[in-house]
Amino acid sequence: MGRTVCPRCGRPAPTCFCATLPAPAIDHRTGLLVLQHPAESGHAKNTAAFLTLGLRAACLLRGTVFDAGVASPGAVLLYPGEPAGPLPVDVRQLILLDGNWRQSRRMLAANPWLAGLPRLALPELPSRYALRRAHRPGQLSTLEAGLHALALLEGGAERFEPLWAAFDAFVHAGLSRRRETGFA
Repeated sequence: MGRTVCPRCGRPAPTCFCATLPAPAIDHRTGLLVLQHPAESGHAKNTAAFLTLGLRAACLLRGTVFDAGVASPGAVLLYPGEPAGPLPVDVRQLILLDGNWRQSRRMLAANPWLAGLPRLALPELPSRYALRRAHRPGQLSTLEAGLHALALLEGGAERFEPLWAAFDAFVHAGLSRRRETGFA
């Protein structure tokens, strides 16, 4: 008999985070599209589900190659590096690549239309995600990058506090489980 899995977040029942998510989901005007590498979906530490469950205008597509039609007019790619062009005044959709750095670079290469989008690169920000080790300063989880970008584009960072609180509770619970099992 397998483990009981939450039908909403897809996590095993003991690690379900649904009770911590804001209800209702947080409203925001910039659509959020997470393009997730298939290998990332099964990771227990994956944060993309927080965005898609905690934000009203967010969705997730899983794969490695995507049709350019998934991008809305006014789409911007959130990805480090040099901008591909000026940031539009009216950003309507923010596209995030969810995977490790190697996977995200491969997804970018496999979808040349992404490289042609205007690009938003965040300044170097500290991470709150103590469950994963960043290889370089400024490397953020998908949730952190998405929330920082939305706050930058829309202002009103305090509006996203309920989702930050859910994320912090998730990190704290994960660290507690590590200590209990001796993997701290």
